[in-house]
Amino acid sequence: MVIAVLIISFILDSLISNFIPLNSIFSPLFTVVALIIIYPYFNNHKEKYLLTCFVTGVFYDLIYTNTIIIHGFLFLVIGFIIMKLNLILSNNYVNVAIMTVIIIIIYRLIAYGLLLITANTSFDFFILIKSIYSSLLLNIIYAILTFIITDKIATKLKIYRAN
Repeated sequence: MVIAVLIISFILDSLISNFIPLNSIFSPLFTVVALIIIYPYFNNHKEKYLLTCFVTGVFYDLIYTNTIIIHGFLFLVIGFIIMKLNLILSNNYVNVAIMTVIIIIIYRLIAYGLLLITANTSFDFFILIKSIYSSLLLNIIYAILTFIITDKIATKLKIYRAN
């Protein structure tokens, strides 16, 4: 089920981006959200989860950004933060929404910082703010729906997740 959620999220990132204009208030980050959803299904196999985050980031780099390793390390950092947040927050749809907000903000801040360090041009701070708020609504809805669906499937198939 973990691989299915990642693949579906990965493909939906591309499909939704084709139908929604760039200046819209809906900016998909479904692959990042999928990292939040799949963590509880690793049942204390933290190394496997972090490896999954890194590999997903490398594929994200190769398919979407044409860079090498940058998103691999970014997703690895995001995975580590997700692990720490799961120690504080239990697994329900409200906490998944809260984690989604936190992770999107952190993801955008780190990506913005990397762009400032590596790019030749300067980026306005308001572009960062717009990218954060344009990412929140669609991704929170996706996170809650994906959590509900995976929870129902896991209950039906008796797949246990860590709480």
